Amino acid sequence: MTATPLFTVTKGNPTEDELAALTAVLTDLQAAAKAKQQPADQNRWGNPALANHAEQLFNPHAFANITYF
Repeated sequence: MTATPLFTVTKGNPTEDELAALTAVLTDLQAAAKAKQQPADQNRWGNPALANHAEQLFNPHAFANITYF
């Protein structure tokens, strides 16, 4: 089973150290791109405004006609 190369050099003669550095950079960039594609945590516990509920407003006149005994 042969692995496909990550990249090919078409011009110039890079040293082994330069190829290793370039491989490390490209591998890190690829890992960062894959991490961004994963969905974020959908846990909304503690979120003050839930998406399915309207924001509650304070209404001081809502119970003005109630008689307290």
